[in-house]
Amino acid sequence: MKKWTLSLLPLLFSACQLLPLASPTPDPALAATQTTQRELLHAIEATMTAIPTITPMPAGGTLPEAGLPVVAATPLPTPSGSDNTIAHPLTGMTLVYIPAGEFVMGTSKYDRDLETNEVPQRTVTLDAFWISQTEITNALYTQCVQAGACVYSAGDQTNPRYTDPAFTDHPVVYVAWQAAQDYCAWSGGRLPTEAEWEKAARGTEGLKFAWGNTSPAETQVNANNIVGDTTPVNQYPEGASSYGVLDMGGNVREWVWDWYDPYYYQYAPNSNPTGPISGEKKVLKGASYLDIYRFARPGNRLAHDPHSPGVNRGFRCVYP
Repeated sequence: MKKWTLSLLPLLFSACQLLPLASPTPDPALAATQTTQRELLHAIEATMTAIPTITPMPAGGTLPEAGLPVVAATPLPTPSGSDNTIAHPLTGMTLVYIPAGEFVMGTSKYDRDLETNEVPQRTVTLDAFWISQTEITNALYTQCVQAGACVYSAGDQTNPRYTDPAFTDHPVVYVAWQAAQDYCAWSGGRLPTEAEWEKAARGTEGLKFAWGNTSPAETQVNANNIVGDTTPVNQYPEGASSYGVLDMGGNVREWVWDWYDPYYYQYAPNSNPTGPISGEKKVLKGASYLDIYRFARPGNRLAHDPHSPGVNRGFRCVYP
């Protein structure tokens, strides 16, 4: 009996060899779901903006800043009462006083509309200054041309509205960066620095838009190609900044003093920054009537060749 049992063992072991498992039957519904999930993840990744790595400056390290032009005009008086506006002594345009102090500049890394050139968000201190309540209009720029201090290079075929009486209160356009600076210098001022422009637009608390943190409305800003053209500079009082400055989110893009560097915020000083000492493009702030609402954020940064005027580029001035 034992011999018989032992002789059967090889046969039993050979019968117990593992057989390959059968392949699972594909589930079409599961495969479709997985494909949809992958496509959704790719779509989300495509809309995300990568935040560049911030390399801190070495201890005590600095980079050269652009100097500001000397303003020879008599300084304007500091307002003593509750009214923070004054009429410009030469042109009559309304100026708004922006007091000295800190404000929040740049864009939070949690803002879904973030662009990589807007970080890091930080606290910046500025000296006091006056700023044009509105963008410089066709009528105001004509004063400088008639005084022989400015030249308007766009002809009637390019911009017939410059001499059209119906557009005297619209922002002047087709003005290159140097022409804008020439006007500001003639009137006793200069172009605002990017920091000055941004503080006048968003106040001290880092508001997302000039009027606050609510999404843009058609009654607040001329942007998103709703109107499809420039509008008079005083047409959107509901979109005024906390200081009372108008059109800081739309109508035309505005030249400022600074050369453009997409990484400038990573090494800029926190007191009276004036921009890089050189560059190829100048910064523009604010959206134009053609731009999407995302560009209406004061933290948004645009840049362009300073020698190139355009249908949607204008400016305003500051007076230290």
